[in-house]
Amino acid sequence: MGQWRIVLADSSDLSRQFIKNVLLANGHLVYEARDGGSAIRLCRALAPDLVIADLNLANINGYEVGRIINEDDIAPVILMTSTLQRDFLDEIRKYSVFSYLLKPVDRGVLLSTVEFVIENYKKFRNMKEEIQKLKHELEARKKIEKAKGYIMKAKGLSEDEAYKIMRKMSMDLSIPMEIIAEMILQEYKE
Repeated sequence: MGQWRIVLADSSDLSRQFIKNVLLANGHLVYEARDGGSAIRLCRALAPDLVIADLNLANINGYEVGRIINEDDIAPVILMTSTLQRDFLDEIRKYSVFSYLLKPVDRGVLLSTVEFVIENYKKFRNMKEEIQKLKHELEARKKIEKAKGYIMKAKGLSEDEAYKIMRKMSMDLSIPMEIIAEMILQEYKE
């Protein structure tokens, strides 16, 4: 377990102090908020590793905090609630709330949940980044194929010959193939 930056939003001083003490005792950095607006401002300023928010926060409730943190793609959120109701579970499924805690919070459950959520969020982010990278590579490949087709048609070349021309241009100009393809597509635009 590493040292993590955690935003803790709870309007109950007693609950917040207990959770803060447990987290501090385990080497984490804790930033406190008493209401939803303060929690969101802290999160946007700090980009923490985790947000723990009570459902019943003043001015902006925990659901809304979770929604905003999710939309801004800042950090995973653990919501705390005193009662577990069906509408609570339905609501948190909409966001990147990776877990919830029942109050009063148990020390062991808190620590294991925090570690579980942060580690899983890291995996989630890595997969998301990999998907974005693959999408970009696929789009670049489509551009290259389309540009290659234009060269083949315009110059009466085979696929291999057209690709060799593009590759040579890329190496001669020290420009990625995707940029060469974009230049060719601009040149052959009708």
